[in-house]
Amino acid sequence: MRWHKLLPLRLKVLTPVVVGTGEKCTSLGFVPDGTKVLVVDEHRFIRLLTEKQRQLLLDWLDESLPKATLNHFLRDKLKMSQPAQWLRQQQAVRYELPLASKAQHPPRFFVCIKTPDHRPYIPGGEIKGALRTAVLAAMLTGNALDQLVDEIDKISQKPQSQRELNQIGQKTEWKLLRAKAAEAMDAHNDLFRGLSISDSEPFLPSSLRLYAAKRLGMTRNVTVFTEAIAPENETKVTLSIASPDRWLEAAGLTGKGEWLDWNKLAEALYEHANAVLDFLDFLLDFLAQKFPQMEQHIQELMKRHIQELKEQNQKDAPLLRLGWGQGFLSVTMTAPLRRQNPNAYEALVKALAQVIGKYQRAQPKNFPKTVWAALDQNDQPFAFFGWLKIVPT
Repeated sequence: MRWHKLLPLRLKVLTPVVVGTGEKCTSLGFVPDGTKVLVVDEHRFIRLLTEKQRQLLLDWLDESLPKATLNHFLRDKLKMSQPAQWLRQQQAVRYELPLASKAQHPPRFFVCIKTPDHRPYIPGGEIKGALRTAVLAAMLTGNALDQLVDEIDKISQKPQSQRELNQIGQKTEWKLLRAKAAEAMDAHNDLFRGLSISDSEPFLPSSLRLYAAKRLGMTRNVTVFTEAIAPENETKVTLSIASPDRWLEAAGLTGKGEWLDWNKLAEALYEHANAVLDFLDFLLDFLAQKFPQMEQHIQELMKRHIQELKEQNQKDAPLLRLGWGQGFLSVTMTAPLRRQNPNAYEALVKALAQVIGKYQRAQPKNFPKTVWAALDQNDQPFAFFGWLKIVPT
């Protein structure tokens, strides 16, 4: 495939961005230091210990798990008064994480994807997936929307499994982004083969912060901790667009070639960002009704945050959202449906709620799901995760 257009794009982080590995750093992997935590180079740390100290560590772990922390071992067993200072002196620190939320040291936290020298970055596939989601939402009109509504009408008549619901999303996606012929419904004939996005240039390690993330609208306080790229940091990616003529014809996608154009993609991102922000605004109202104990000032604060993001969204420099909550059955389908066909939206919500109740032991009314918000130094929600601004350069 030949690439005929290279477009450099600047990404500006507007809210904490989490592109995780799925792994967690436990309290055996870091040591608190005031308003920071020091992530330990475990290989160098083990080499620094004497044979006797290593055996002491193994014995102590057997006795202390799961409540063991590296800080307690260094202080109580090795009698170090300043473990953080010793780790720095011995160059056994991978990187330092300032606490962005109220000073508290978590038992564990999720980690971001990074280069070998501990610099976070955004994989090109993550950005391409967000682009794909926006294009799918833009295409979900007319006959495509009518067909989806018919499928939803069918599933609303009988109990569904998660697999059956996922198949509706998958079939809709294939119809919109792949060639029509049944034998052509494979990834080789997917429109997004014509787009390539590089991994971002790595951020500095100092761009990372440790955030407390609170689940809004819960009867109990649910808080987790995660590394995230902090707002006001920037990076760059390169968008490559394939030469469209012969490739599109061979793939049976000639009628969809208009989407291989940055202006069309930017328009889709702009509209989808507005739809997602409207959905989040609706979700806050939904949660306030479902959980009356949710404080009004939190709802108002997050609604102002949504309005500020909308003001940042521009047709030539749109917003894009990465990370949590991007599934086809959640934002991609529900946002357009709620706008264009409220009855079909309610039917889909009913089906999703049934699946949630069946497989996650939740109450049927627990959909739409709650959302995660980052907490500030006053332990108050201040931002949704994952928002960036794309600026062509």
